[in-house]
Amino acid sequence: MAAGHEAAVKSSGHVGKPLTDNHSRPVRSRIRECVSYHPGATVIFRGVTLWRVIRVPAPVRAQLCWALPVLTAAFVVAYQAAEPELWRDEFASWSAATRTGPEIFEMGRHIDGVLVPYYLLLHLWIGWFSDSAAAMRVPSIAAMALTAGAVALLGRRLWGNRAGLFGGLLFAVLPVVSRYGQEIRGYALATLFATVATLLLIEALDRARWWLWVAYGLAVALTGLSHLLALLVLAGHLVIVASTRKADWRWLVAVGGGLAVVLPLTVRGLGQHAAQLAWLDRASPAALADLPNAIFEAPVLGGAVPAVAVAALRRGRAFDAGLLWAAVLLPVGLLYAYDQWVAPVFVGRYLLFCVPLLCALAGTALTALRLPLALAVLAALAAIGVPAQERFRDPHSRYAYAAAAEVVLENQRAGDAIVYAPRDGWQLVDVGLEYYLRDREPHDVLLAADQRATRSLWAAECTDALRCLGGTSRVWVVAADNLDPPFRANPTNQLRYEVKAALGEFEQLAVWRVDGFTVALFVRPPRV
Repeated sequence: MAAGHEAAVKSSGHVGKPLTDNHSRPVRSRIRECVSYHPGATVIFRGVTLWRVIRVPAPVRAQLCWALPVLTAAFVVAYQAAEPELWRDEFASWSAATRTGPEIFEMGRHIDGVLVPYYLLLHLWIGWFSDSAAAMRVPSIAAMALTAGAVALLGRRLWGNRAGLFGGLLFAVLPVVSRYGQEIRGYALATLFATVATLLLIEALDRARWWLWVAYGLAVALTGLSHLLALLVLAGHLVIVASTRKADWRWLVAVGGGLAVVLPLTVRGLGQHAAQLAWLDRASPAALADLPNAIFEAPVLGGAVPAVAVAALRRGRAFDAGLLWAAVLLPVGLLYAYDQWVAPVFVGRYLLFCVPLLCALAGTALTALRLPLALAVLAALAAIGVPAQERFRDPHSRYAYAAAAEVVLENQRAGDAIVYAPRDGWQLVDVGLEYYLRDREPHDVLLAADQRATRSLWAAECTDALRCLGGTSRVWVVAADNLDPPFRANPTNQLRYEVKAALGEFEQLAVWRVDGFTVALFVRPPRV
């Protein structure tokens, strides 16, 4: 029956005109009726296929708009989330979060003060679940999945269901989302709360409900508590508020309340900047130009996604799109200016919260295409990111902590001692090995005060190495390659002079090499 209608249409000659049958009913309606009687039929009528004939109820479409991106992001980000072993930033999170609450606060007075809220959250999470890599990464996985939903809701709020769906799905399949969705740090949470804050601001400006402003202020506070620099999104929010010429005082009150919560962290963070980011140099103009690649961590996507987002500035949508672009570009400019004029701080991952806004913009740009073509573009972007997705399931650093620990575990004997080098570096050698060795760790013979006692990420060693070694007969040395300048560690070149001198009484029995580490076993020769 459907084929008969199609043939009739093709022979009618009424191309481009409203077509009707003998009952003055549109032929398209009759075709839909035929499909309802014959569910298995495929209808092709002037390019109209079955996906356009089947009508999904509006309430269902509204829910699928955000639910599909959430589920997609959850699946993609959670896939092999336990595979990459922890790297030094994650070891820092583990070291801090496994302390007591007062110890975390005390540590925050000396280092990582801005990360204390995240460490407290992770402390509670570990207490409820465990400190396995998979368990500790769940909060970030959940945050990225929810961010995909927030992107969809933001796009839907501004431009409709299709824009929201496309933007949310694009965000869900980006490799950088998987990278930081599998990171035991606060970046994913900051990205979530910055996106939610943007969505709540638009809702509050439109509906003017007091509880929306309260929710917005809470989102601002949570953004800053997750990562202080994510508050740069407020520069874009200021532009959005200024464009409406209303509710200025409510916005100021909400932002003021949120910032008041974050103020202690801000003061502490500024005081610790030199210690925290001493490894950074001022960004060059080339670093600014390469920022899209630095943020997306995939060169092609770093150009493709912003290019699609630029297409959102088309007629009829340019105003709202321009406001979101301001929320992307202003934080970039402010962070670069701070880096140039105050102190080095320009790092791509610190601007991760811009990615959801770019995806929302790209989502509305894709609505200019027919659905099959828009889905094909999304699929192509996802395919481009597959190599990066695979790379992010590999170790995140060149230091194989687990492999170094395995060497010790397989060859140690009762009564063995262990020495870590360098003890004061960002490699966090002792923390990483302790995570994998646990209660099977050889005696840390040089330990004078652990990280809890020093209220930092680094332990203190005894100054009299010869006395501390005492009558130890077998000593393991785990030496990490140097970071800056980079060079390969040998069994002794990373040791303090006095430790190296004390080991002069020992003989080197064996040496193992794993990525990033040299592991050596020294034994005291028998007395003659």
